[in-house]
Amino acid sequence: MEEGLIPRKEREYLRHRAEILQAAMSLFSEKGFHNVSMREIAEKSEFAIGTLYKFFSNKEDLYKSLIMEKAEEFHSALIKAIKKKRTEIEKIRGFVETFIGLFMDNSDYVRLHLAVKWGTNFNLRINLDAELRSLYEEVIQNLAKVFQRGMEKKVFRKFGPYLLAIALDSGKT
Repeated sequence: MEEGLIPRKEREYLRHRAEILQAAMSLFSEKGFHNVSMREIAEKSEFAIGTLYKFFSNKEDLYKSLIMEKAEEFHSALIKAIKKKRTEIEKIRGFVETFIGLFMDNSDYVRLHLAVKWGTNFNLRINLDAELRSLYEEVIQNLAKVFQRGMEKKVFRKFGPYLLAIALDSGKT
């Protein structure tokens, strides 16, 4: 839906939510999940603490929303790069270029992603793992299809396409 078609109150709600998430992203990536309070997020986003609770039920909910929103943004961009009508080699190149661009433009999220992957509270991580794994698996399956088609066209040597997709992706995680 175009921004002009979204009612003013909803645009304001979305803008405030985005400002809160951006402040949280900055703090979480700098200090880690456990070292940030809702009060700090409220101060950084310049909202009353009660306002944060209108958007998120608690710090874990805010954190999960932040991780999932960015993960879905990455997922969408990577799938789009893979599915463009191009040769298999161009698709792989597009995937790599898109990923590098996302990585460079989202350094706070990358730090946050690494914290989720290697250091976050176990219970918080369990709640995110299944959802993140689902997005990841879709990207891998699409990359594997590109490799498979490339092998059928003899552009790539025969090898397990799924393993190639994981190998390509492993360089980024």
